[in-house]
Amino acid sequence: MVRFPLSPFERLAYERPALDLIAFYVAVDPFLGPPSNLVSLLLTSRTVYEHLCVKNNPHLYSEIFRYKFDVAALERRLSQKWTSAPCLANELRLRCVALKYIRHGRVAGLPDRDALWRSYLMMLDNDGRNEQQLCQWANLPQWALSAVALRCLPLKDYDDLPPDPEGTSLALWLLWMTKRVRGEGTNPCSMVLSSVFPLIFRGYQYPSLLAPDTYFYLPLCEEHDTVTTGFSGPTALVSSVHYCGHQLQLAVPPLTPPALLNYLVRREARQDNAPLHPQVAELPATRQEAAARGISSPALTQEDVAEFHYHTRTHFFNNPRLPGGRSLSETLDTEWFRLVSCHDLWDIERPLRGIVYSLGTLVGNWCGRMILPDTQAHVNAALDHHIYPSTVPMVQMRMSCRLEEHHCLRFSEPLVAPRCPNGFGEDVLNAWLPRNTRIRRKANGLQIFDPNMGKDTWYETYHPDRAQPYSAAACQRLLNESSMGWHRQSLSASATDDGEYEDYVEETLSGVQDIIVTGETSEKQGEAWGYYSYIGRVRRWDGLVVLLRVPVRSMFISSAFSRFISHHRSGGQTSI
Repeated sequence: MVRFPLSPFERLAYERPALDLIAFYVAVDPFLGPPSNLVSLLLTSRTVYEHLCVKNNPHLYSEIFRYKFDVAALERRLSQKWTSAPCLANELRLRCVALKYIRHGRVAGLPDRDALWRSYLMMLDNDGRNEQQLCQWANLPQWALSAVALRCLPLKDYDDLPPDPEGTSLALWLLWMTKRVRGEGTNPCSMVLSSVFPLIFRGYQYPSLLAPDTYFYLPLCEEHDTVTTGFSGPTALVSSVHYCGHQLQLAVPPLTPPALLNYLVRREARQDNAPLHPQVAELPATRQEAAARGISSPALTQEDVAEFHYHTRTHFFNNPRLPGGRSLSETLDTEWFRLVSCHDLWDIERPLRGIVYSLGTLVGNWCGRMILPDTQAHVNAALDHHIYPSTVPMVQMRMSCRLEEHHCLRFSEPLVAPRCPNGFGEDVLNAWLPRNTRIRRKANGLQIFDPNMGKDTWYETYHPDRAQPYSAAACQRLLNESSMGWHRQSLSASATDDGEYEDYVEETLSGVQDIIVTGETSEKQGEAWGYYSYIGRVRRWDGLVVLLRVPVRSMFISSAFSRFISHHRSGGQTSI
């Protein structure tokens, strides 16, 4: 066989890094989209192809990946074995396939799975570049809208369930993360509202938490061979995804939270230009007028209703005002670690377990709304499957309070969560707290008497805005025993018997054993909507917060509710 001499361009393959640099700049221009321009260069000759192909030059493709996508979150959450050149080169290929699939605009049930997971994980890793690729090049918002419509619009009967709960959840999360409601047309808005409302109305049929709220102590013992779902719907699904060259097992994000968020932002947007109900005019105009008319509080005024109707809004996912100067992906670290470490209720060894709750998350002013169905109509619809959910009236209630966190530190003994009266799990209806607990507020914390144990325990009040977040005595004691290290964590890898390496997260312990939350309605909001006090607890396993709302100076029934915290602060106030 005749060998032809190499051309001057082909000889660049042996003069590193000349050809690699040429290929890199060809691949990254333009920035948006897959490196399609590299195809022409690869077809130049066999010599060039053999030098630049993924198999022989993974370093080149890993550099292209680092230029086109965000890597800070990957390097922060995972060890180096996940971000090696071959792993990033493989992830580049998978992401390009997903981007092309999304850009094509087709939605098709199970074939969407990889694109849904790939784009959702990219949004959890996002610091700007991932979102540009997904939204500006692939038009992800429109594709997510189509994916939601495909899965939700066919639900005609009360008993219908989404044919693809995993895909439905991912599509709803992507819609919440990327779709801009401002400027959204009337038809898309109406479609989303009609799609997600049945999911909210029948929320007890879908996963709303990663683990049942009836359990405070997790993981479960081996003796618990069955799980009680409690009030939070079915247990979250578990899935497996090929991610950065490895198989990653993780929980499917719960379905009902994104359904509720997508519903609320659109309902609130419609209220911007909607007039108040005519009966509002019969109310006193201001608080001063209500007092002059001898109307005792709590009582609404026109001013209160207008403020709630026009100014109480759910913050969008992409609010740019991030707390503490953190990157966007850093605010999602807790979401990431929940998914990768909270998918097995019995798993004691969770190597990728990181921080699932940041200390001080709940401290501050909170305002928002609750939507509640008419009780009798809801019961009737549950019993009669011919009643469509959209016919059930929904009532909105204002929620406003200031919350504080109180931490049981390592030198105190945390309260024991009592068993549920029915014998399954712990008493979630009392926020996992012993009934008839007596709480005394003191200068630096709470002295709590547990009637079941017959003794007091101490919870230090946490002040995240101070250099010393606890009292001087508590901080000194923590420093004497070990480093305080409120949020530090590091990634390591250990060798297994078969020579493989497993990642694990090393956390510097904060000294916090348990977190209790307290709060109360402000005087201004209490005069309008009723006075409430709040008490709750944070589940250590996944950061789930359960709050008990107790009426003060009113006859309303107390209620317990639970949620993961996903928020953006603005001006010292947070939407919930």
